Amino acid sequence: MTGFPDGPALPPDGTGPGGPNGPARGADGADDPLERLLRPAGGYLAPPPGAFERVRRRAARRRRVRALAGGTAAAAVVAGALFLTGVVSPGGDGQVVGPPADRSLASSGPALSPKPTHTAAAPSATGGQRPTPSAGRAMSTPSATATPPGAAGGAPSASPTTPDATPMCTAAQLSASLGGSDAGAGNLYRYLVITNTGTASCHVTGYPGLSMLDANGTQIGRPATRRTLDYSPVVLAPGGAASATIHTVDQQGTCLATSARLKMYPPGSKASLTFAGQVTDCDDMFEITPFTAGRTGNPPS
Repeated sequence: MTGFPDGPALPPDGTGPGGPNGPARGADGADDPLERLLRPAGGYLAPPPGAFERVRRRAARRRRVRALAGGTAAAAVVAGALFLTGVVSPGGDGQVVGPPADRSLASSGPALSPKPTHTAAAPSATGGQRPTPSAGRAMSTPSATATPPGAAGGAPSASPTTPDATPMCTAAQLSASLGGSDAGAGNLYRYLVITNTGTASCHVTGYPGLSMLDANGTQIGRPATRRTLDYSPVVLAPGGAASATIHTVDQQGTCLATSARLKMYPPGSKASLTFAGQVTDCDDMFEITPFTAGRTGNPPS
């Protein structure tokens, strides 16, 4: 008892009639009619029947669609990568093929070996008749020999005795001298011999350059002209020799001074060799043949 008249008990949250959170009342204590319009009583709306099942089914269907789309994209990426690397045949038949062959092996040619040196008839007694220098000259094409596939690792190899496997001989690798001689019907033939003094094989192809010098090293007349003959590369192993033929005539017409030394340029070289040798240019006949194997001139005597 508090000394006050007992009134109606209020809910603990004050939502009862007359409480601070309860419905508004008029001055006479009656319910305010606007309260029902402005603050309708809230109610709980239950979900429609089967709503949760439909949501779960839709979520499961979306997961399946996403998984299928991801698998399809991954398969497309793998197939594209295999196609670009050449593992899958581009014909679309699913055939598995190997990677493309090494382009360097496909383009490399077989090893080459030289053809036998062409020989020509013995020099004729032409007197002072002059052939046209280097007219009709032809290079003989070396024959090809191939290494069988799979041999020595399947890669083509060149024999060290073939021109393709050896560099051109330089003046520093060679020595030069005059060898034997021949004569007939007023024509003189002297053999120019070169020897490989180096420790590695090399090759010569074609004509040397040749001039006559006096004792002071001054050039006599003009350099030798070229006698037209076919030629092919000559490989010189260490100690190997090649030779060319110097053609002059014997005391015919006007003769220049006899040389004390000769200057020789190997084929394709800008360096020269100087060596002792006596040659006389008479009737303006001083010519040289291309190199061939051996020491007996070209053609061999």
